[in-house]
Amino acid sequence: MNDNKNKQKQYFIDTIAKFCDKCGSAYSIGDLEIIQENPISSIIHFSCSNCKASHIATFLKPMGMSSRVPVNTDLQIQEIKKFAKMDETSTDEILELYLYLKANNKVKV
Repeated sequence: MNDNKNKQKQYFIDTIAKFCDKCGSAYSIGDLEIIQENPISSIIHFSCSNCKASHIATFLKPMGMSSRVPVNTDLQIQEIKKFAKMDETSTDEILELYLYLKANNKVKV
């Protein structure tokens, strides 16, 4: 199974990004982490071993298309995986949190 994952990661390097956008260093299999995968798409985290720049790419399997965005975060890859699997936050939950923070003088209006 590990060999299959490595082949899949190499495919993503060949298809999505061979080099870091920031410093131009070549990506290796160890620079990729597959965050989430289903039959339609994959979400891949690229991290440059040279300059530490990070990108997250979405690969749409049926179309063979991808999009990639830079990531500026202090989250670890395990935390990104955890949050990627969570349900979306509703507007009611956001309002509830805002009202709580406002009531406890944690936010100024």
